[in-house]
Amino acid sequence: MGKYEPLATKLKETSSDVLDASFDEIENILKFQLPPSARRHRTWWGNCYKGTHSQAKGWIPVGWETRDIDLVKEVVRFQRTAISNQKVRDDTSIDHWDEARRFTGIMDRNELEKAAANALVRQVATERLIALGGTMPDLVIPTRERPSL
Repeated sequence: MGKYEPLATKLKETSSDVLDASFDEIENILKFQLPPSARRHRTWWGNCYKGTHSQAKGWIPVGWETRDIDLVKEVVRFQRTAISNQKVRDDTSIDHWDEARRFTGIMDRNELEKAAANALVRQVATERLIALGGTMPDLVIPTRERPSL
């Protein structure tokens, strides 16, 4: 986890499912200042640690996500994820979310839900097209004019 390990430790030790922390409090936990981008860009607090977002390794691997980032007040809410919170979901659902994260590589819960919804829409649309028998008798394809050479 590297330099964000102290934050991960703090979250693991937190008994509640929500932790509101000021940026100053986070800096005290980490023992170093957050980069300026943490104070200017909500995306710095994103729940994805691929690429250059290594800071999310301070919360995602220990079962937390960021929510309600207030850049004006410099406060972030950390919320325990459903995967880590057995009280919220039954074991079957937990396994499905975990599997979905592994299959897709999408760690951000909101992005994972969007991808799931898109996959469901594609599946239903495919089933409806199959139900049509692969034909559309009323379809009229307009002729295309091609420029002469």
